[in-house]
Amino acid sequence: MTPRRASLRRRLLLGFVGVAVVTAAATAAATVTSFLVVANQHPIGANRVGRRLIAWLPPNPSTRLVGFTLVAIGVVLIAFAVLTAASIGERVLRPVGRLAAAADRMGEGDLSARVAPDGDDEIAEVARSFNLMAGNLQQSVRSLQQMEATARRFAADVSHELRTPLSAMTAVTDVLSAHTTGMSADAARATQLVVREIGHLDRLVNDLIEISRFDAGTAVLDAELVDVPAALATTLEIRGWRDQPQVDVEEGLRAHLDLRRFDIIIANLIGNALKYGEPPVVVSARQEPEGLVVEVSDRGPGIAEAALPHLFDRFYKADAARARSDGSGLGLAIALENARLHGGDLSAGNRPDGGAVFRLTLP
Repeated sequence: MTPRRASLRRRLLLGFVGVAVVTAAATAAATVTSFLVVANQHPIGANRVGRRLIAWLPPNPSTRLVGFTLVAIGVVLIAFAVLTAASIGERVLRPVGRLAAAADRMGEGDLSARVAPDGDDEIAEVARSFNLMAGNLQQSVRSLQQMEATARRFAADVSHELRTPLSAMTAVTDVLSAHTTGMSADAARATQLVVREIGHLDRLVNDLIEISRFDAGTAVLDAELVDVPAALATTLEIRGWRDQPQVDVEEGLRAHLDLRRFDIIIANLIGNALKYGEPPVVVSARQEPEGLVVEVSDRGPGIAEAALPHLFDRFYKADAARARSDGSGLGLAIALENARLHGGDLSAGNRPDGGAVFRLTLP
């Protein structure tokens, strides 16, 4: 705001002074020329003013007197122009400055910023238009926030309502899947399809419940001192990945973590690398100045540049061919939320020599 005001003030001041200089020069030249003509020629028809000027001037005005007269008139006019410019500039720039300050506040997210119109001139009209725009924008944002809160509450309510019947369905499918050997081929295929789809629905509901906790602000961090190599080994063992990724972790590395949430993050990153990348998948963990750093990388095709900014968006899938998969589309979003709950961050990129790499930083 300050540079804009300074620039406008400077322009006003220079404009007034420029006009004053030109006016001073022209006026002084015309005035002194008139004095000289009157003094030297003594016209018969000189009026009262002319006679007084003749009486004031010496018989033969010198060059010094002419110069002094020009300078005096110019200084007076320039001084008057500077004072006028300062006064008018302050009156013009004061409402402009208030308008700029309100616009800066809106740019920083304060949608309640308003400007008090002063008078009925064009600047006051701009201020009223600004206030109208700000009011409409604030109302639109409030409506969007209410719609978003309603949608999130609906998703959370539906997820919890589905939890009970889904548990019963899962129990039934567990029984059915154990007796497929005595079924016909068609019945066995139908049973396997039902089991797979109910498993997919179960993961989706669990992920929706998890993400709803973050939205509601009820997610709580239960941190303890964790042996990082043991935690990584447990994550791989539970999911049957023990021999698939290469693990490079310093022995004795310890950190304060929520073990369940750390497991969710790591399992999601390794699972994606095994499913969509190419071997070798490498998991490394080390202590750096910013905290514990865990990286999961692979040697696959990497992540498209267009997908990188949206990779952690909910329900986003970089490959259209993966629109229907076993995942919910919430895994990376949940992993990022868990990293932030720890006070850390999760980022994704591509290796210079090919493949994707995910970097988890936990303070």
